[in-house]
Amino acid sequence: MPSKEYRSLIDDFFTLMKNHENISSIRIDETKWSLKEMIGHLIDSASNNHQRFIRLQTEKEIIFPYYDPEEWKNISKVNSVDCSQLISLWKNYNDFLIHIIININPANLENVWKTSEGNKSLGFLLSDYFSHMKIHYDMFEERVSEIISNKVKKN
Repeated sequence: MPSKEYRSLIDDFFTLMKNHENISSIRIDETKWSLKEMIGHLIDSASNNHQRFIRLQTEKEIIFPYYDPEEWKNISKVNSVDCSQLISLWKNYNDFLIHIIININPANLENVWKTSEGNKSLGFLLSDYFSHMKIHYDMFEERVSEIISNKVKKN
């Protein structure tokens, strides 16, 4: 498991988040999440995957409830939370997930989460978690650019 690559992605994303705390609540339009909402979604992802990474080491097959990111965002109301608190939570949660990943018993990597789209092994979920994070890293950078560009246009 490429934990060095994962660690690097987490550290780089943490720096990106910290560098843009001051614009984290800005919503450029109703269809686009604020940076805080993106961070909230990444905390949801860490939380859901924490359950998967642990439970798939205790059972060969498991079924989890459906996750609706919009519904979780609306219920969480992360725009009213201090951004540095969100960023710290995200970073600490991911540091803990790295610890879990490093200590996974390789015999459990083929245990599966049964989904409506088919079975997903623990090994797949580990890789997919960080692929998902990379997608959001790129989206976060793009949103930062949009916010900055939008602020420049208004001035």
